[in-house]
Amino acid sequence: MTNLKISAKMHIMIIVSSVIIALGIAVGCICHFVAGGYFNYSGEYKSYQSVTVSYVILDFNGSKDLRELCDGEFDEAGVKYYNCSEVESTTAGGEITFKFAKNADTEKIQSAVTAINEKLNQMSTLSSAAYHNVKTNLGGENVIIYGSVALAASIVFQFIYFAIRYRLTRALAALLADVHNLAIFISLLALCRIPLSSTVIVFAAITVLTTMIGCCFLFDRARKNAKDEQFAKLGNFEQVDTCVKESFVSICIASVCIAAAAAVLFVLLSISALSVVQIAIPVLLGLVSAISCVYGTAFFTPAVYSRFKRIGEKFKSERKQTKKA
Repeated sequence: MTNLKISAKMHIMIIVSSVIIALGIAVGCICHFVAGGYFNYSGEYKSYQSVTVSYVILDFNGSKDLRELCDGEFDEAGVKYYNCSEVESTTAGGEITFKFAKNADTEKIQSAVTAINEKLNQMSTLSSAAYHNVKTNLGGENVIIYGSVALAASIVFQFIYFAIRYRLTRALAALLADVHNLAIFISLLALCRIPLSSTVIVFAAITVLTTMIGCCFLFDRARKNAKDEQFAKLGNFEQVDTCVKESFVSICIASVCIAAAAAVLFVLLSISALSVVQIAIPVLLGLVSAISCVYGTAFFTPAVYSRFKRIGEKFKSERKQTKKA
């Protein structure tokens, strides 16, 4: 960071961001027509086939033996599930649900269900397995609506706070940073085809939150340096580059730590699902969020802010000359 003149790279940063966003939109639109969705929907947004096995404690004292029985029949039928979840009851027993991909062989799954039921009937008539074909609607409108309202309210609050604390020029730069980083985050999700669930709303909010924190590091450094006479003698670009160098490490640490903490939390919550995909989703989302925030806050925002700063100072100078005249 010692020799990198970020402020002079505004056009390069705009080109890079535009290319990423354009590619994300292009890939998303193509996949919307040929691959089943703008994003790679997963979890509660993904249609699937399932087998639900209900058992009672009279037949099975726990679910371990029942899982082994089901696994054996699924292996013999030649089908594999991607998710297994269990709901236990303290009085009667419980249910185990096995989820299969939408395009899995239905006949093989149903033959496995028949075999499972035959073995369960030999033990008791109280336990049984049932096949389901679950078709979900893409979107999750309520989650998206409420999440969007929360994001918009956060951005508006930040703009007001920054306008009061750091003045209008920096508030505008921070507003652009929020929109830009969120756009990069969404575009990378579409471009990389990362499986998505409603967790993406949380990481979108984390992206905006981390951007706010990163902008605070950057503009706090600028405000403190403004009291230094040597700093005041530098040009606009040199001042911004100096602030970036001094806040770069803080921005990176904040972006990585916040995204990693959120990813670890969701991984711990997903371990019980016994699904590699469900565990990997928050890790990938956290990685994309961190990359978006580091690039957008430490590179794109300073490059654009240096122009905002120059325009603001030019406006102040012209206003002073007008008052004198």
